[in-house]
Amino acid sequence: MSSVQIKSNIDIALEDLIQGIGKLEGKELDSFIQQLLSIRARRRVNNLNERESELLELINESLPLEILERYQELDAKRRAETLTEEEHTALINITTEMEAQNVERIKYLSELALLRNTDLRSLMKQLGITPKNG
Repeated sequence: MSSVQIKSNIDIALEDLIQGIGKLEGKELDSFIQQLLSIRARRRVNNLNERESELLELINESLPLEILERYQELDAKRRAETLTEEEHTALINITTEMEAQNVERIKYLSELALLRNTDLRSLMKQLGITPKNG
């Protein structure tokens, strides 16, 4: 059976607490319910804020600098048409990794948009994220 600790030395069974609350009338009962709803709303906001923070961290994650630098180096060689077969494979692997990360980022952005009750484009605009072309 559930119980609620009121003071460090008093435990009241949840059923007993509910029975006690059931004895409240009129304004007292309304006030109690309002306070209870307020507690629940604060907890939901705190949980929402925590998840939003988590999502923003995940959205802003990027590949390690060494990988990004290697990608730029390989991409420059690709444009100059001087890639070796091994470098071409490395470029494909890094590109695949970047695309997978972008898919995850879109998932996180979509979840954040739902939490904020907005659409993805509006959220991206709010966050200053512009889609890359090509």
